[in-house]
Amino acid sequence: MAALASTSPASAQDSAAAPASVAAAPATEPTPAGCELHVWPGSDLIHLYYGWVHGGTINGSTKGREGYPEAPENPLTAEVQGHLLAGMNLPKLVALPDYAVIVHPQPLSSREIRASKTRLATSNSPCYAELMVDDLLLTQNVIGGNALRASFRFRDFGPDAAPRRMFGSFAMTKLLQFPPKAPDNMPAAAEELRKAFESNVAQFAAALTKPPKRK
Repeated sequence: MAALASTSPASAQDSAAAPASVAAAPATEPTPAGCELHVWPGSDLIHLYYGWVHGGTINGSTKGREGYPEAPENPLTAEVQGHLLAGMNLPKLVALPDYAVIVHPQPLSSREIRASKTRLATSNSPCYAELMVDDLLLTQNVIGGNALRASFRFRDFGPDAAPRRMFGSFAMTKLLQFPPKAPDNMPAAAEELRKAFESNVAQFAAALTKPPKRK
């Protein structure tokens, strides 16, 4: 399946061979033509429940663990994530204006994301970057409430085969309607989950582009 292309323009780990800040080329040096930001959605939503007695096992209900509520239907598939990501004006959010966004339909495994030392997409772009959704986690907590948590990875290669900068962070958005308490509430609950996903992406982008602290 072809990638979805768009021409519209936390705790964290950050490592860099070049300066840590992410920014477009200076105003006196226009961004080279053909710059690409490759984006990958995340895999299936992970369910983590914390109850009064039972809790803490990932996808506990699907594993047959006692006391875990049934995992809700997932309205945040990789396809849905891809469309949301394509519509968010990611170049502006991550401070890479004029980059063309290429959204890949197939999620990457955490192993692929963390182990790769080179470009994950076949591209000879003179300025190349990657944004990956690593994990998506729905947490249900009888005390703390429900939330959508997400972890992201970003790598900026410039014209090189190896990344100049790598950044990883997570984000969280509280949920009030998802999972829905009744089937009729699913449309509104699903919309809330999609908005929470967009909020998490925006939180990550804000952490990514935050100016480094002065020593």
